[in-house]
Amino acid sequence: MNRKPSSLTAGAWSRRTALSGLLAAGGCAVAPAAMVNLVQAPPSPGPDGQMLETAFDATTRMTVPVRLEGKGPLEFVVDTGANVSVVAREIAQQLGLPNIGQALVHGIAGSQLTDLTQVRKLNVGTISEPVPRMPIMPRGRLGADGLLGMDILRGRRLIMDYRNRRLDIARSGPRPSAMPTFSLGGVRQGRDPLFVVPARIRFGQLIIVDAEIAGVKVVAFLDSGSQNTVGNGALKAAVARRNTGFAERLYKAPLISATGQTMVGEIAAMPPLRLGGLLVGNMSIAFADLHIFTLWELTERPALLVGADVLRQFNSVEIDYGRRLVTFRPPAEYMRRNVR
Repeated sequence: MNRKPSSLTAGAWSRRTALSGLLAAGGCAVAPAAMVNLVQAPPSPGPDGQMLETAFDATTRMTVPVRLEGKGPLEFVVDTGANVSVVAREIAQQLGLPNIGQALVHGIAGSQLTDLTQVRKLNVGTISEPVPRMPIMPRGRLGADGLLGMDILRGRRLIMDYRNRRLDIARSGPRPSAMPTFSLGGVRQGRDPLFVVPARIRFGQLIIVDAEIAGVKVVAFLDSGSQNTVGNGALKAAVARRNTGFAERLYKAPLISATGQTMVGEIAAMPPLRLGGLLVGNMSIAFADLHIFTLWELTERPALLVGADVLRQFNSVEIDYGRRLVTFRPPAEYMRRNVR
């Protein structure tokens, strides 16, 4: 039976609806801020044309074992920017998952009509949930067997433990994570530095309330499914106005999405990104007017997708969707004090 295609946002490339009216908390006095320098050096300007992936290479993103209809384990990327979970076409065929129609899936550079399936039971850890509408995409584009999206993560407490390469998903607890110590999977983590940053959730997406880079207030999204951090054109323009010579430091590189579209972005090494009282230095940003920024109606306001290139530099990142808090645990060896 033929089914009418519907519109569905899904995956690392999928973002939805307007976020106009959201305000990053201004005027927050942050006493000495802590600086975390990323391990890798910012890219040096090289020949234009270097490929920059936004939805590939699962080795740089957090993955977790998932079972579909009791079969697996399968390797799914944890994607905090995805509205719904996604399965690779090869896996759907292997498991004999049904085709229930099609939907329009939005990518960084456009949209694509893709098949849908449904899963009666998705298991990850102790969680067991149905997924009534799951987009199907080629595994080569996803870089994994699938993506674990907000339809599973919503309302929970998610700990991405990059140091130990493990994930913990639990119910949102009654206490904030800003405690001297906390337990992860029964393993005591000790008294490493913690930085708790307030956040908001709009239309299923989590944003950092207090974020700034190069003197510009920015709407910052945590997107663990994107390999690289990407800013919109409004952010690039705002940074250029405040920083003489910035435009001359940009160099071009193609951006590719899981839906197959390619567009040209511009990359530059950046001053530290401030997330609350935490500074993240030695980083670079790709700038592009992504299709998803248009979907969010964020073409005129500075916005930033904070990708796995930043998140994986921390020992762990905890996102408590219920309490709307994000806790960063930076490696002590990369910490230094810096008064803003």
